[in-house]
Amino acid sequence: MDLLWSTLLELLTPEGGWRTSLVLRIVLSTTLLFGYVVLLARTFGARTFATFTSYDFLTNIAAGSLVASAILGRSVVESGLSLLVLVLLQAGVSAWSARSRRARRAFDNEPAVLVERGQWQDATLRRTRVSRAMVEQAMRAAGVLELGEVRFAVLESGGGISVVTR
Repeated sequence: MDLLWSTLLELLTPEGGWRTSLVLRIVLSTTLLFGYVVLLARTFGARTFATFTSYDFLTNIAAGSLVASAILGRSVVESGLSLLVLVLLQAGVSAWSARSRRARRAFDNEPAVLVERGQWQDATLRRTRVSRAMVEQAMRAAGVLELGEVRFAVLESGGGISVVTR
């Protein structure tokens, strides 16, 4: 029991112990980075931190890691600069994808038809690794109870499923 308690205390105590300067640094760096991320999102658009494609999802994960590093690390400036570079790269890839079919194929997910005119597209379901249950959930969310009512169910580039009825 003593070992468990001492391990728990070790996990809950920052290196060097709790200090007012540590708590103040975490609060200030979190506040600064929150404002910085909002500024970047407003400057470069909502897509900067939205999960539309696999590439955007990876950008969001990296951004979260950089923010956490800045909050818990010593230098807010280094992580802030890294975050700016990441956002600029993401903006560049997005602009390139908007202008080039080759870039779009490399960075964006293509929409896929999962149900067409009330018929399951089993090959597409397997290729996209989407279960019928996931499509049925999207159908229920759209107020559709019967497969025959579905004109199209499409896996969008961001991973959501859109249901179009007759």
